Amino acid sequence: MVSPDGKRRAYAEVEATALYPQPPAGHAGPICVNNSRIFVAGDPPDYKIRFLQEPADVESGNSLRLVDWSSDSRRLLAELAEWQYDQPGVTHSVLIYDARNGTFQQPDLGRALAKTFGRECSVNFRVLGFTAKGTIALEAQPLSPEEEEVLGLLSCSRKKTSFEMDRATETLVSVPDVSKLQHNAKLEAGQSK
Repeated sequence: MVSPDGKRRAYAEVEATALYPQPPAGHAGPICVNNSRIFVAGDPPDYKIRFLQEPADVESGNSLRLVDWSSDSRRLLAELAEWQYDQPGVTHSVLIYDARNGTFQQPDLGRALAKTFGRECSVNFRVLGFTAKGTIALEAQPLSPEEEEVLGLLSCSRKKTSFEMDRATETLVSVPDVSKLQHNAKLEAGQSK
């Protein structure tokens, strides 16, 4: 994924490792683990690992999806997904890489939801991209009953909802629709979104 100014490139890599060809009888631990990485090249033009998500005891599966570059080519937006194999529910997080400072921001969506809805709750987020005003567009689906049970949280909403999140304040604002976003990044030949 190439930044709008053409000076930076990024890609994500997900490595899944099977721990057992066939899990032993009565096995209760993970059967597979994932390591996910983001690589970014700029000046110098060599790709360097900028983010690594390793497996955890409670979430052995993970993946990264690059979403877009900001219009000023400074920030790379990505979505981190984490799950436990053989259990319902996937937790999605927003990741923002600041290429100028070499830092990452991972907004606390749980806290933002609690602030917005006045209670602790959850939804299934999908990161859509940057809006024209620079906020982050998100789509939220209600949790399934199985996900509510595993997470120990009720769904914040029972219908699909669109949000914009201010990166600086991590505040969510419900909006009617965010589906018509223009992406800033360019894809190199052979890549797809």
